Amino acid sequence: TLAYNKKNSQLANHKMHKELFTEFNKRYDALNNDLNIICTYDKAFFLGFDFGDEKTRLEGIINDFFNLCAEEYYWKRKKRIPKRVWRSWEKGMNDIYNKSEVIRHYWDEECKNEGYLSYYIDRKDEFFKLR
Repeated sequence: TLAYNKKNSQLANHKMHKELFTEFNKRYDALNNDLNIICTYDKAFFLGFDFGDEKTRLEGIINDFFNLCAEEYYWKRKKRIPKRVWRSWEKGMNDIYNKSEVIRHYWDEECKNEGYLSYYIDRKDEFFKLR
């Protein structure tokens, strides 16, 4: 019975890892093209130019990116994301963060008045690290 319960627990754990991995990668794939476009913009241009609805949509993409990063980090802290997978995701998150002054600007704005707390973190630099 003990061996059976242990095996069931392992299977359930593997299933959860797979589900999280699949969901997060799918969500990232949906954001990736727009994130790459955002990374090409100069901050002054992006903030100063009136893109209309397109700017609002891109700001939503940035917010979705922040939420995805926070969720991945949350599950990493709960030990539901294997370390090797987390290292890969963390590198990708920080590559985008470091490539885009627009995204860094919005993160700074989001973190004012301890806004980072809504992302399940205790410090602004807990998952984004500027190189």
